[in-house]
Amino acid sequence: MDMPVLTLSVSAQLDDLYLIAICHRRGIKSLRDLTPEHLPLLRNILWEGQEAILQRYQVRADRLRVFLHYLPSYYHLHVHFTALGFEAPGAGVERAHLLAEVIENLEHDPEHYQRRTLTFALRADDPLLTLLQEAQKS
Repeated sequence: MDMPVLTLSVSAQLDDLYLIAICHRRGIKSLRDLTPEHLPLLRNILWEGQEAILQRYQVRADRLRVFLHYLPSYYHLHVHFTALGFEAPGAGVERAHLLAEVIENLEHDPEHYQRRTLTFALRADDPLLTLLQEAQKS
C-alpha cells in the first residue's frame, strides 16, 4: 500500500499547524483522477496522518481540517492537514474539498469526480482564466 509522507510545510506552531501528506504513487494528478480504487490510499492518508499528528503534536483529529485543493497547486496527489482555527491559503469552500467527504462521495458514486461539475475561483491575472475566456468567444 502507498504510504504518504508527512512533510512540514509552513509552521510548527500549533495554532497555525500546516502539514502536507504527499503520496508516493504517481499518476494521481487531482481530485478528478480519484476512483474507488483509491479508497484504501485515501483512508490511509486520513487515518495515519491524523494519528501521526496526534503523536507528534498532540493535536486531535477533531481539531484538524484535512483537505485537497481543486484546482491543485501542483498535479501530484497531496493532502493538506491544518489546525482547525488556522486560515490557511486555499482552505475556503471555493477550493478545498474535505478528505472525509471525498471518501464518502467515492463510496456512494464511483464516478463522482469524473461526472461532477467542480467550481473554483481564479485570480484575474491567471492564465487559465484568459484561456477560458478565449474559448467562450469561439
